[in-house]
Amino acid sequence: MGYSNFKRLKQVLQKFGLNDIRETLFAEIPSVEPSERLQQALQIAKIIPLTNEKAKSEWLIAPILTDVFMAHTHLISLYSGEEINVDANNDLAGACDFIFSLAPNSYELHTPIFALTEAKDEDLDYGIAQCTAQMYAAQLLNEQENKPLPYIYGCATTAGEWRFLKLENKTLYVDKNSYFLPELPKILGVFHLIIKQFANEKEV
Repeated sequence: MGYSNFKRLKQVLQKFGLNDIRETLFAEIPSVEPSERLQQALQIAKIIPLTNEKAKSEWLIAPILTDVFMAHTHLISLYSGEEINVDANNDLAGACDFIFSLAPNSYELHTPIFALTEAKDEDLDYGIAQCTAQMYAAQLLNEQENKPLPYIYGCATTAGEWRFLKLENKTLYVDKNSYFLPELPKILGVFHLIIKQFANEKEV
């Protein structure tokens, strides 16, 4: 039910009247080294059987996103498993794997939401479709709460592969590049770049 009903990107685009463009989203990506805390977490992940989506989410994806969050706690909040419910009749309802919000030190989910990450065990295309639907719902929620943002980022990942998305109005930009776990400083760099963009927007 909800977001999980979106299996392929074409289905999301057609249902909500979105256009998609494939392009390079990030021309220059800073290299951000993982913290000692994240390095230790990744060492633990090497000896744990990561045989399913839940295990990869807990032992790989969550530590990576937590590392991003811990570097920017004064700017953002990170949520896991929170629901975005804006239109259940159109499957825009349900839990999201990870949500970033520009509302620091918030115990409950607050808008504006600026990025989401969807974890999928193997099927990245499924993850991209589901993440896109969640981004669209977050865009609507931000508007309903009178906290609109010019765009929203998303990321679909299998833990081994990371693909970034950007939704601006009715256009979905799909990064032509995938980033892989051995390129972790680049993955961290993209998230830091995204947060920097929104931090700059707040200062304008």
